[in-house]
Amino acid sequence: MKQNIYSIFSLVILFWMASCTEKAPSLGPNPTSDDVSFTAVPTSENANIYEFTNTTPNSIAYWSFGTGASGKGETVTAEYAVQGDYDVTLLVVTADGQAEATKTITIESTDFTLLDREDYNLLTGGADSINGKSWVFDKMTLGHMGVGPGPTFADGETFEPTWWQGGPLAKEGLGMYDDVLNFNLNGFKFNLENNGDTYAKSYMADWFTSRGGSIIQDSDDHTYAITFEDQSDWTWSISDRDGKKYLTFSGDAFPGWHVGGSQEYEVITLNEDELYLRTVGENTDEAWYFGFVREGFERPIIEKPYQSEDIFDNFAGNTNVSFVADGALSFVTGVSNFDFNDNDAESVGRYVRTDAAGEDGWIQNYQTELPYRIDLTERHVFKMKVYLMPSNDYTTVTPAGETAGWLNADTPLATTVALRLESSEHGEAWRSRAEVAHTIGSDQLGHWVELTFDYSSVMTDGNFNWAWDAPAIGNDFYDKVIIQIGGEGHTRPGTFYISDFRLEE
Repeated sequence: MKQNIYSIFSLVILFWMASCTEKAPSLGPNPTSDDVSFTAVPTSENANIYEFTNTTPNSIAYWSFGTGASGKGETVTAEYAVQGDYDVTLLVVTADGQAEATKTITIESTDFTLLDREDYNLLTGGADSINGKSWVFDKMTLGHMGVGPGPTFADGETFEPTWWQGGPLAKEGLGMYDDVLNFNLNGFKFNLENNGDTYAKSYMADWFTSRGGSIIQDSDDHTYAITFEDQSDWTWSISDRDGKKYLTFSGDAFPGWHVGGSQEYEVITLNEDELYLRTVGENTDEAWYFGFVREGFERPIIEKPYQSEDIFDNFAGNTNVSFVADGALSFVTGVSNFDFNDNDAESVGRYVRTDAAGEDGWIQNYQTELPYRIDLTERHVFKMKVYLMPSNDYTTVTPAGETAGWLNADTPLATTVALRLESSEHGEAWRSRAEVAHTIGSDQLGHWVELTFDYSSVMTDGNFNWAWDAPAIGNDFYDKVIIQIGGEGHTRPGTFYISDFRLEE
């Protein structure tokens, strides 16, 4: 839309320049609803499918069909499966501004053939399911709640819940895990059975109190005592746009956890047993994630064995694990070793941090997930050789405004090497992780250095009580090994080499 407006303005400016007059161009008056016109005609094939045509001169047309669906273009069609009145709005953009107009169309009868859609049937159970279909939070699965960068971020198109993923029962007792969401094809009704309390973001306080709710817990956002007695205007709709599906709620309806913002939720996953949604909340910097399962569905539990095994990688082909690069990290194995002092390996690994912005630049680690949980009780010492290039710039900082939010400080490339052990099943991995880090002195730059990572005295928050009173070697949930060089949260580049990584006997 902006591109077209800019093009029109450019033509106006060029005309002014060509006229060689000193009088500045003037735009016409802003259009009003009286200037907007369109036709609405049922198609000859089906009276429940309408064709809409924009008849407003010199304009770009954006449509809202009154069903939650929308479109763009001079001529568009929309389906109306259920009888009733629908308000169709056309928004036009012209060289002088924008305006909109609305018409009401009346659908005389329900066309059940238009209701027999795969997405409708999966969500509601279909026409034969008189009581609709119920969904509950997938509370035992990592990521059933989550938050990540929203569309106002430069890298917003890489939507993922990278900032936080709720682990199993992450919000137990806060009013959401007993909620039941019911979708019914009859009248596109939506019902929320919240059992008297609802979990919401704290900035939704005015919304809840204006509807008779009261705060009963103010711990990590709010839980409100509230009952939604009248849900008569709570409905749902599914629309398709740009190759994606969107689930939209009307009235005061929301899917059990209220984060404000739009009532439109992108459908990431919808099948017989799973419903995974994403929406932009009150703050457009943030995207929120919701994971549900069909009521009564139980996921099969696949337990990783807890065992002690050899772990090794020379980064030249001899390995029993599979490391992968995070974010914008560039890692190459089998690079020729150029310094045989203190390391006689012919080939090593090259670890290159790039200057990528945002999330991809902040987190540039080299990690592997194991098919088992590491038993550290007897074997808890890792070793690795590292070579930090003295030519790297360890002084220039990434300004605070470009670093990760948890830093919020000017941050240079660090001369640190960290080895982290984490659990793939814990959404707040930073709490339960075990980490040993070394700072390489200036006299060690440009030399191979063998580092020892001993976890025998490392304490963690493995008890999840914020006390960091759980010995790492007593935790039985580590299945990820992460190598981090140069620090995190900044976008400063650097080149490093690593070799001979191993868990000691």
